[in-house]
Amino acid sequence: MPNSSPSRISVAGNVLLDGRLAIFHKRQRWLAVADLHYGYELSQRAAGNLFPLWGMQSIEERLIELLRDYKPLRLILLGDLVHDRAARDELLSFVARLRESCEVLLIAGNHDRRLDDVDLVESWQSDGFYFHHGHCETEQRDVIQIIGHHHPAGTIRDGAGLRLKLPAFIQEENCWIMPAFSPWAAGTSWTMTESSRVWLCSPQRILRVDESKDN
Repeated sequence: MPNSSPSRISVAGNVLLDGRLAIFHKRQRWLAVADLHYGYELSQRAAGNLFPLWGMQSIEERLIELLRDYKPLRLILLGDLVHDRAARDELLSFVARLRESCEVLLIAGNHDRRLDDVDLVESWQSDGFYFHHGHCETEQRDVIQIIGHHHPAGTIRDGAGLRLKLPAFIQEENCWIMPAFSPWAAGTSWTMTESSRVWLCSPQRILRVDESKDN
């Protein structure tokens, strides 16, 4: 397991947030990421838009690196595995490669509706945590829900007009919202409440919103 660093911090008991847009439970040994939208560029090309094909390669390289570093027993992909069915075959090949390293759990998201021949589940629960994509309401209240779907982001400002938008990991009272793993996801600014803890993520450093002077 990687040593602690500015890009890897504890956000709860036994839970690490990695600036590469993942969380890892040290005792239960699961690794979770959300919103891959794998093959987004294939969907765009099928619609007649010319897109470069580096997105899938970027997703695979980053995820394989995380698996190598943490060696989880289970990888949880929290929905919106693909952008649409155009990348079905590529997704299945990718998942087969991931399964050479660990068990892979595929949770269904709203973009995965047409993957009816893929082994998806609606949710998964471990000790104290309930995983689902987040596009549907759930009554689970006695556990921490871990979801994706919202693509949260925040902005760092330097006071001189420069701005940097970063993916965000959000902790609410009983719900954690994952940043989107897709390199194509622009992210949506998160509206904070009194209970919010917002962490801005980059591969080099993780920042609390109050530390970044976001406004």
